[in-house]
Amino acid sequence: MVTGSHRSGSTWAGKSLALAPNTGYIHEPFNISTKVSVNPNPFDNWFQYICEENSDSFIEVIRRVIHYEYPLASNLAGAKTAGMMARIVKGQGLSWLYRIRNDTAVVKDPIAVFSADWLSKTYDMNVLVMIRHPAAFCSSLKIKNWRFDFNHFLNQPLLMDRYLAGFDNDIREFARNEKDVIDQAILLWNCIHHTIRVYQQDHPHWLFVKHEELSINPVEQFRSIYKKFDLEFTSKAQSTILRSSGANNPAEQQAGNEFVRNSKVNVSNWKKRLRKDEIERVMEKTHEISNRFYDAREW
Repeated sequence: MVTGSHRSGSTWAGKSLALAPNTGYIHEPFNISTKVSVNPNPFDNWFQYICEENSDSFIEVIRRVIHYEYPLASNLAGAKTAGMMARIVKGQGLSWLYRIRNDTAVVKDPIAVFSADWLSKTYDMNVLVMIRHPAAFCSSLKIKNWRFDFNHFLNQPLLMDRYLAGFDNDIREFARNEKDVIDQAILLWNCIHHTIRVYQQDHPHWLFVKHEELSINPVEQFRSIYKKFDLEFTSKAQSTILRSSGANNPAEQQAGNEFVRNSKVNVSNWKKRLRKDEIERVMEKTHEISNRFYDAREW
């Protein structure tokens, strides 16, 4: 499983790992906005938290996902465009192929970050957790204007008790009164990366990779990840990773081709996207957690 914070390069990492022979890529079963989904029963909440106490409601759904039991009927029922039909046909075809070959699933889903502990234990998953600089994360949500309804956390008392109790007052305030996108991103970053710190302590055998490290030296970093997960790092994988991250690619994301860019330059794009006062706000309000991942030189 590839998880961590969203906007952390998890799609790049997941698709790059799925270049290994005998793997099949599964995209975001926890994403509740996906119109064509691998999940036959989309969840009610963003960042659905699954644990032993509530797993009876979810275990069969996730089993079907990771065994490539594609929900053809439910996707067809919701298909409204030719583009959606094409995605359904492709999804069904790939699922058949992965099952025939008995491929190992590569589940990419940052929205599953709070359920990573249960997923790992229940399905014996290797886990890669992606981490990203708070200013880069905030700048990415700013340019996307991705806002978040914090009631999705409050709707999940088990999640609040397990990982987010320390943020209870802030989460309740943000749920009552919508804040600007930077403040929302700051709180989201803190919630997610606090949880990642817990994982680092509880699961030292998991792999934790900073987006910046992967971006600066993608080939060697991916080679190391492949080795850790006992995957074959082929020449095809290497050349594809180079093409997706090389210096000839644009520095900023391009519409329709978001995952091809100059990865080294992309590391510092947040310095242009955020105003000075926004950077200072992010630094101040994430410091307690961010200093466990990033030092002063990285600001």
